[in-house]
Order: sequence, then structure tokens, then C-alpha cells
Amino acid sequence: MKRAVAILTATLVTGMVTGCVSPSRTDRDYELKAGNTAKAVASSVATAILGADAAGRHKATGPYLSVLLGMAEKDALAVQSTFDSVQPPDATADRLRGTVDDLLGSATTGLTEMRIVCRRGELDKLPALADRLRSTLDGLRFLADHFQ
Repeated sequence: MKRAVAILTATLVTGMVTGCVSPSRTDRDYELKAGNTAKAVASSVATAILGADAAGRHKATGPYLSVLLGMAEKDALAVQSTFDSVQPPDATADRLRGTVDDLLGSATTGLTEMRIVCRRGELDKLPALADRLRSTLDGLRFLADHFQ
């Protein structure tokens, strides 16, 4: 019985560790992962921008926006972490990784700024922060469309 538990534990740990770093065997596979990553983070950014627009029109409360922005940030950070754990197959993929990472960094930084401002009760600053994220959103959408 102890041996069965030990084998099961070892299998689970191995699965968890190997699941953390997902290799891409081809450039195309890596491009698809990059596109899916961009699409997911674009969704989080678009949600935050909609929330900021609602704040600018006084159509959303601070507590609601706090949760909305916190979840958008959390989701984007999780997607970024997952993408960063993917092993790029070659130098071409390394360049794509740099481009995607730049956009992901801009997105998560912007989302963090929005969450902080919101939780300080400075809802009037959200529309300007959202405006700064619009070009990042455009870049993410371009990648998502390009690498499908």
C-alpha cells in the first residue's frame, strides 16, 4: 500500500513538473501558442478598458471595478506566466517571444496601474489609463489574428 501511494505521488509530481514547461516542437506550434496567449490577454485588457469607460461615464461603482480590474490583472498574469514557461524551439521563436513578452508586460503593467488607482478610489483616472492601454490591445489583437 505504501509503495502504491509513493508511486502515485511520484507520478503526480512528475506530471505537475513537466506540465509547467511546455515545449513547442515547431515554429508553427509556438506561433499558435503566442496567438492564443495574445488573444487571452487581449480579452483581459478589453474588459478593463470597458470598465474604465464605464467609470468615466459614472456607470460603475468602485467595488465592482475593483473586482473587475483585479480579476483582469490576475488572469493576464496567469496567461503570461504560462506563456513564459513554454520552451521556444529556435531563434525565430525567440524573436516572437520577445515581441509577445513586450506586449504582455505592457498589458500587465497597465492593468496593475488601473487596479491600484481604482482601489485608491481615484476612478476619474481610469479612462486615461485605459487610453494608454489601447495601443497594447491593438498589438495583442494583431498577434492573435496573425497567429491563428
